[in-house]
Amino acid sequence: MQIQLLNETQAETIHRRQMTRDFPEAELKPFSAVRGLMRRGLYEPLALYEEGSLVSYAWQTVLPDCATALLDYFAVLPELRGKGAGTRSLHALAEYYAPRKRTLLIECEHPAEVPDPAEARRRIGFYLHAGARATAMEGRVFGVRYQIYALPCGGAESDAVLRRDLEALYRAMVSDPYYRGNVIFYGG
Repeated sequence: MQIQLLNETQAETIHRRQMTRDFPEAELKPFSAVRGLMRRGLYEPLALYEEGSLVSYAWQTVLPDCATALLDYFAVLPELRGKGAGTRSLHALAEYYAPRKRTLLIECEHPAEVPDPAEARRRIGFYLHAGARATAMEGRVFGVRYQIYALPCGGAESDAVLRRDLEALYRAMVSDPYYRGNVIFYGG
């Protein structure tokens, strides 16, 4: 699998063509926010290809001095879902980040607080099958409850370290006063 770090134009094209289809409007950052994070060096939108064709995309929040990255958006093209492309993509992401990141954090909506609990459990099962582990952390971000999973890349970190890193990643993405009261993590 080939991974390409997208420039602003390429990222905007995927945002417009793919992400508006793959994510509910309420979950999708405006591209202007993505562009701002990219220009600050805090965001890495990646496209994953097999045999020259787009298979999936994965957009991460990163900090230069942090050994943890946060998977912000991940989707496999609809026609390739359920055929192993997602698992291959996550394994390729872990290899891609291994030289400079120890862990890729993944947030999954908590099944107890979503309209379709079966879909949430399916998504969690997918990440676990791909090699992620459940952490002792949960979060509530702008009212949405998440369970936190960790995909090892270049090593493993304790939940306490992952929580510290997750808070730092969110502080880079969400400025005060929006962070306070809207971004809360438990456990770890």
